[in-house]
Amino acid sequence: MSATLRRFVVVGMRRAFLAVVVLVSLLTIFMAVTPQGKAAFRAALFVPQVLDVPFKPQPWLTGDPVRHEVTYPQETGTGVADVYRIPDSERRAAVLLFLGANAAGRDDKDVVNLGEALARSGFVVMFHWSPTMALQHNIDPAEIDKLVRAFQFLEQQEWVDPERVGIGGFCVGASFSLVASADPRIRDRVRFVNAFGPYFDAGDLLFQVVTRSRLDQGVRTPWQPNRLTLKVFANELIETLDDSVDIELLTEKYLRGGSTGAQPMTSAGQTVARLLEGVSPEEATGLYLTLPEEFREAMDQVSPSRYLDDIKAKLLVLHDRDDGLVPSAESRRLAAAMADRSGVRYTELLSFDHVRPTSGSGAWLLIKEGFKLYRHMYGVMRAGT
Repeated sequence: MSATLRRFVVVGMRRAFLAVVVLVSLLTIFMAVTPQGKAAFRAALFVPQVLDVPFKPQPWLTGDPVRHEVTYPQETGTGVADVYRIPDSERRAAVLLFLGANAAGRDDKDVVNLGEALARSGFVVMFHWSPTMALQHNIDPAEIDKLVRAFQFLEQQEWVDPERVGIGGFCVGASFSLVASADPRIRDRVRFVNAFGPYFDAGDLLFQVVTRSRLDQGVRTPWQPNRLTLKVFANELIETLDDSVDIELLTEKYLRGGSTGAQPMTSAGQTVARLLEGVSPEEATGLYLTLPEEFREAMDQVSPSRYLDDIKAKLLVLHDRDDGLVPSAESRRLAAAMADRSGVRYTELLSFDHVRPTSGSGAWLLIKEGFKLYRHMYGVMRAGT
């Protein structure tokens, strides 16, 4: 090689090295200084932490979060919640999360992992816990007020930036979070709502459960609801009854799984039994109207569809396409109903079982779905940055 050629190669290598150094420096500055870069970096670390992959770099690059219990005042009594956060003096973005009617407890490994992963991503995370809904599988409208009060408590903490507080939840908890975010006491201060697997309208979901069918864009298809969904709505329907004999009979059959050939004695009990056994759409419409007005009003009270004009926050909706507990069409209806406003993102995934990550997916599917989750979580991180 001639001296001229060697000098040309050396100069070229130096320039290439300099270009790489400049590019890496600019990328580092972008990640460290700009809100977009911070959100992208945090989302990139968060996704592997919650998926079933062997490479989880988040703990290497972030501080260790702490978990501690907090109590806060409710209308009656005291609420109890777990908080996850990085223990420093920085005022951070925060998110209030509600697990809803899922029986996963405060020590469930996925719950703990989620709390720690979000805390490492820069959030203060507060899990609102409802023994009534989680342990008894009830849909309790009173939890909406408790969520509002929990939000008010969270935004007042010294380690929280009150300008960057959001709310979110899973399944029924996601829908309750949407309704709570519309409450006039907090709606103008909720930065974002992250709803994973919500229903859009509780009455419509009940209709789909009792008809064993899903409705998507006017097309009805057969559907077998998950046992937990059936149990939740069995609880709700049985609670509309007054006759103690019918209550015990239907509780034994539909909640405890016992076998009994006895039939309800009252007309109200017979209506509930027919709905729980499954009826045609035509029958369901008529039978629903015979249910107590108080019950039908409660279904409206916990339906996000009734509060669309009052939800002011940035909205991020995520749903498992093949969800057996709540049809994904419910989230699509929610996103479509709010499509004319800015700040709405809808993501549909295949790598989750309802709201829990699944294992055993092929590598290509995991990469594709992981990227979709990354884009969704970028929106969450950006809202909190």
